[in-house]
Amino acid sequence: MVDCLRPAALVLLVLLAPAMRVSAGDEGDAGQAKAPPSNKLTLAFYDFSSGTTGFDVNLRHTFMSMTGWIGSYHENDGFDQTRLGWEYDYRSTWLTLVPSVQVATHDFLGATIYAETGARFFAIGGAGRTNLNPYWNLGFDPNDYAQAGAGYRDRAGNAISVYAIHDIRLDTGQTNTHFTVRRYLPDDWRLTVDAVNERGRGDDGVEIKSWSASVDVDWRRWFVRVAEDPHVNYTADRQVRFAGGWRF
Repeated sequence: MVDCLRPAALVLLVLLAPAMRVSAGDEGDAGQAKAPPSNKLTLAFYDFSSGTTGFDVNLRHTFMSMTGWIGSYHENDGFDQTRLGWEYDYRSTWLTLVPSVQVATHDFLGATIYAETGARFFAIGGAGRTNLNPYWNLGFDPNDYAQAGAGYRDRAGNAISVYAIHDIRLDTGQTNTHFTVRRYLPDDWRLTVDAVNERGRGDDGVEIKSWSASVDVDWRRWFVRVAEDPHVNYTADRQVRFAGGWRF
């Protein structure tokens, strides 16, 4: 089991880092910044303690206010799944609303909705629903869920949030509580740390109480993620995952 102090310490390190200052000139430059790249390619590798390995490739394209993606996941034990997804991204001064739908092989169908309301201090809400067909969850949270939380975001885009994702359909009691910090650093670097407290029952009925953690580093158009989860998707498997890619 991951030492519960380790992910908490990662979040604390980010919080204690010197505050990032934005001058009036910086704000002016930001207002004139070019539009971000519309495509994002992610390659990922998953290593399980049981000896299984998984590979995933995902390509996203962002339109004016919508995003579509296609992805494929493969395990060396024979499980393969291809998925397609779409989301609509609505943003105003006080409201963010992101509904999405996803279909995948093995006759999987799912839908989610995510919302934020507020400006610097904001509330978080969301929900997800599936048809319960086979699906390897690469989001590593319950698929049929309700979400609630809150956060704070400063003018530079640095943010801290706390939210819980709770199973509302299968009576497992699974609840993932996320403690997330995102910080912009000099020279176009960005750091995101997500520590997750996982509590609930797995498919075998065993009660899980553990912590997982992930660290994302972005630099300009490139990004990389490293994560460790002692009970991935509430199974007996410890998983280490690596992902990286670029925007273009």
